[in-house]
Amino acid sequence: MTAVAPPSKSDILIYAELLTNIRHITIKACLPSPADHTTTAEIFDEGHKFRINHNGVTAEAVLPATAPVKGALPVSQKGSIELTWRLPLQPVHAPERQFLPENQPLPWSASDVKPGSSVSCRACNQVFLRNGVIRIWKDLPSENWAEMMEFWHCHKPVEHDKPEESDLQRRGYGAASAITAQPGVGFVDITSFLFAELDCSSIKFASPKSSEKFDRSESAIQATNEEKFLNVNCSNCASNVGTFSVLAFTVAFFKWQIACEVSPVQEAPSSSECLVATLLSTIARSGSSKSVVMPRNMSSADESSHHLQLWVLNNHIIFTSNQISTPTSAVKVLFKEIGEKEALDLVESLSNDVQDINFPAPAIQVARETLKSSQDMLPLSERSFQEWQVGLLERWVPQRA
Repeated sequence: MTAVAPPSKSDILIYAELLTNIRHITIKACLPSPADHTTTAEIFDEGHKFRINHNGVTAEAVLPATAPVKGALPVSQKGSIELTWRLPLQPVHAPERQFLPENQPLPWSASDVKPGSSVSCRACNQVFLRNGVIRIWKDLPSENWAEMMEFWHCHKPVEHDKPEESDLQRRGYGAASAITAQPGVGFVDITSFLFAELDCSSIKFASPKSSEKFDRSESAIQATNEEKFLNVNCSNCASNVGTFSVLAFTVAFFKWQIACEVSPVQEAPSSSECLVATLLSTIARSGSSKSVVMPRNMSSADESSHHLQLWVLNNHIIFTSNQISTPTSAVKVLFKEIGEKEALDLVESLSNDVQDINFPAPAIQVARETLKSSQDMLPLSERSFQEWQVGLLERWVPQRA
């Protein structure tokens, strides 16, 4: 989400929201002074835009959907600094596909990536996997793949000679297979691409508990039981681009840190869009809209940092404002920062129904800043609820770059 400048006290703020499942547009306007006889509002441009005039100042915004009315709107809330209009959309003849967490579009699925595509650092274009190294791309069956790999390597099932087992083995999911990256194959999950370590180049490994970095020749020496995952950095610009599984010898590159060839050409996903995809996948899997986002590979310097508690209020809205003119698909969430002890108590409690999500600490910080920045677009009355703050995170929508 593009950062927006907070409005000044003399500005008019317009926020419009389409609730897609009930086909309902809500328009809210925050005024610098109470509405009076100078205040007028209207829908114009064939129902595509909203305009408000107040005390000689005019503001307008594109609407997230075509309004069912045109012309002047009533201003019945005289004396208030916040005005609201609710416009139900006309029913459509053809039934629309309702958005559900389980049918969300995922950022860069296996079918999007071109066979043979190179993978490079988005920051400096350093190539990690050359053209032609990856011959086939496969979607992984679960967002908990790292934990599954760890479990299978520690508790590998007994192999059985059954037809269905041989089929699973060929697909890479069977007990006889190692549940690990395969040379020449790129595995894709919600937030990352996974590769065999030997297919990768121009990367450095680093312990999350120290600043020491080492190359591949030393990685086997460093593969001890003390750390299950190492950080992966670009050897050219030193950006943290992923993680390395010590048990599986697998490199996972974060989608928001890399570039690759996709068809059709699409904008690269951001870390916040990948976080939203993870949140929606968690809701689809567990039925719970409450999560705690905890730093992955937390270093000693991060141990005092706050975790991010999220509660998804609405998993699919489309909004606009007079600060962002393009209709934007997003989730609306309650959020707050909590300490590590409170976070662990929440996810370990059997009564709270709170899911834990592991995410890189820098990406959590980006999400935190995005949520706080998004509050500048919301009406004052909607920026907080009890001890929570309210914010918006953009959803991934495939768009041509």
